[in-house]
Amino acid sequence: MQIHPRAFLWPASVLLAAIAPACALHPPVQNGGAAMAVPPGVQVAVLGQSCDQTVEPDLQGADLVETTVEIQVRNVGVTPLTVHREAFDLRAPNGEAVPTSTWCASDPLSVDAGQSRTFQLRFMSRGGLSCTQPMQLESASAITAGATPIGIGAVTFVPHA
Repeated sequence: MQIHPRAFLWPASVLLAAIAPACALHPPVQNGGAAMAVPPGVQVAVLGQSCDQTVEPDLQGADLVETTVEIQVRNVGVTPLTVHREAFDLRAPNGEAVPTSTWCASDPLSVDAGQSRTFQLRFMSRGGLSCTQPMQLESASAITAGATPIGIGAVTFVPHA
């Protein structure tokens, strides 16, 4: 019996589980709470986040900030929802709207009536975001019921103290 030379390679899921604690998400230091659209019964909340800021000594004021935000969309209404992740923005303290850089964000997610869905979005900015300043997750057209956008307010949070 021959054993294939790759038979002892670790499955990707095992390797990812081993390194996951290094990039774990934590609740924000300050969280403005969930944003809610009362008539349709939709709620958007920031459950967790991670934020890494790389100081660029040669580029004053242009630090590289990478932020991952864990979001929950709760549908307490009776109409199924579609979440368009590419339509989420993270508003920086300087007013800049940073679009998501999440892989496959253009693939919509569905949230059935009475259900909730949790997902992560990744944002990158040079000179706009700061890990110690308030950020606002905006979803003006990110959630739809059929073809109708659901207006949800911004969720404000501060990643680190």
